[in-house]
Amino acid sequence: MPAKDRVGKERRPSFDDETLALFVKLEGIKARNNKAFKAGDRELMYRLGLSEEFWTVNSVLNRGPKCHPDGYIANIHWEICKSVREELLAAVRERTG
Repeated sequence: MPAKDRVGKERRPSFDDETLALFVKLEGIKARNNKAFKAGDRELMYRLGLSEEFWTVNSVLNRGPKCHPDGYIANIHWEICKSVREELLAAVRERTG
């Protein structure tokens, strides 16, 4: 079968070591209402290419349910962040054994 006729395989995203280390570091912080945490959260989101999601007050570090009313773009961004969060957690588990 010609290459162009094949359906591409879905690839798992890969994360560099620095991004995973930042995720693990921020995930372990309990006091999340300080400038250092917020700066780290922003850096992580930009590293992951999720700047739009960051600006709708979503993050891969959010553990809770959606907090916006139905129909808001922030809910779509929440779903994206939740999916990336699950991928990050899987990558951390994979690398730590």
